[in-house]
Amino acid sequence: MSHRNITTASGLRRHLRGQAYVEYIVAAVFLIAALFAPVFNGESAMSWLIAAFQANQESYVWAMSVPD
Repeated sequence: MSHRNITTASGLRRHLRGQAYVEYIVAAVFLIAALFAPVFNGESAMSWLIAAFQANQESYVWAMSVPD
């Protein structure tokens, strides 16, 4: 990384904002990779989340179809 002389406040804010974007992108890529990495007997955490949402939706549909 180059060491530039940032003399104005707006230049410093712009530099720090660029740093925040890079950190945000790195964290987002890491989170997405962690969700789709196979960890539970070859299944990813995302597949478990999708299965949980589907089971919840099926339960809701069943409960709505039962007459009072």
